[in-house]
Amino acid sequence: MSLSAAQRLALLPATLRRAWLGQQSRETLEEIQKGAWWWLGRPEQFRPPGDWLVWLIRSGRGWGKTRTGAEDLLDRVFKHPVTAFGNRTEWLVIAETLNDCRTACIEGDGGILSILRRLGMENHRDFEYRKSPKLMIEFKSGQIIYFEGADNADVGRGYNAAGAWLDELAKWRYTYDAWYEGILPSLRAPLIGDHPRAVVTTTPKPIKLLIEWQHETDGTIVITTGSIFDNIMNLSKVVVEKLKKKYEGTRAGLQELYGHLLEEIEGALWTRSMIENNRVKAADLPELKMRVISMDPGATGAGDETGLIAAGRGYNGDDYVLDDWTMKIVGHAAARRAWEMFLRYDATWLIIETNMGKKWLMQVVTDAWAEMVKEGLFEPGPPPVKEVTSLAGKKLRAEPVASRYEQNRWHHVGTFTELEDQLVTWVPEETPGSPDRIDALVQAGLFLMGKENKLVRIAAPSADAWMPVGSPYG
Repeated sequence: MSLSAAQRLALLPATLRRAWLGQQSRETLEEIQKGAWWWLGRPEQFRPPGDWLVWLIRSGRGWGKTRTGAEDLLDRVFKHPVTAFGNRTEWLVIAETLNDCRTACIEGDGGILSILRRLGMENHRDFEYRKSPKLMIEFKSGQIIYFEGADNADVGRGYNAAGAWLDELAKWRYTYDAWYEGILPSLRAPLIGDHPRAVVTTTPKPIKLLIEWQHETDGTIVITTGSIFDNIMNLSKVVVEKLKKKYEGTRAGLQELYGHLLEEIEGALWTRSMIENNRVKAADLPELKMRVISMDPGATGAGDETGLIAAGRGYNGDDYVLDDWTMKIVGHAAARRAWEMFLRYDATWLIIETNMGKKWLMQVVTDAWAEMVKEGLFEPGPPPVKEVTSLAGKKLRAEPVASRYEQNRWHHVGTFTELEDQLVTWVPEETPGSPDRIDALVQAGLFLMGKENKLVRIAAPSADAWMPVGSPYG
């Protein structure tokens, strides 16, 4: 384990500590007292040498990624006040959502405002922290740090950035397109003696961009890895033990605690390539002959998720994930959300599973339908619900749907980060109970497969031929 200067000093005998401190200047002691980064940061938390474009900090939880990203960004802001043409530099910070930018990157304990206060800078005197009409920090020098949420693939487009900090990039919904279409082209401000760079701080997940960077050999990508245990001296022992108990010895633990990038997980029914190779854009979605909403209800607790997946079958015979509205919501509110999704996608059926102690769900769904009929949202009549039950195990049910992914017959219309992460990390032998998003997807997939026509081979006197028989199965 590498140690910060403060940690190394703490390990010395008291007499040597006092002697060393007695040799330091007043300015140095003041910086130590204020918690200067050179004093508290571990060696791997400082910018690596070289002419790289991306410094990817890929580490487990609690490593200190946010503080590292904020410190490095501000260091570069102050080192490059102007471009090679004399214009004031502008900088870009992007997190999964704009709220994440505010709560973690700006206002968090390791965020930008905390560092500026340590440096003796004050809001309204040395800079202006503005939340409207655009989230930004503008310094009296004229430099600006812009903050964005990664809500779409165009994030970052149009800036003339001198550098960027991208936080928790693996959680973004449009990561690959956002990098190549928006962010990378914006890193174009000419600097004196340097060029724009991006610092990426993220817990790893096997997404396309991180895998591509992992295998890059041209020197433009520098990767720093680390685990939660690198920073254990600064973390709550209780929390660390709880995380160890949850993740230790699992493949997910290699990712969440140790920062390993697991490109494929042994035993998972889905792989990242199955999804990435068959992703389509909304503009390329073919005509669908059926749309369904699949609902996998949570239990009764406020923290339970109800899986809600919109899926469709094209006239080409392929299936498509249209949207994922899964949410921590149960009961009547969940039923209303399901019918709202039904309206949004002009669905044919709402599919619900009512076995396994969920018989109550049909009544809740029916009540919500009747309520929305009275509101004029639906025409009077029985609710278009299909109840499904299953006696098979989770793995057995999921395998036919996973097989269609492998056959390139399932497509995601856009990116559904949470669903895709669950698909590629669920190992039935390790976790027999599947997550709600997967359950809803599998439910939809099996229903759509059940609407296929059976193909049977028949014998004819003149030739060996086959023909479709129109009876549905399932």
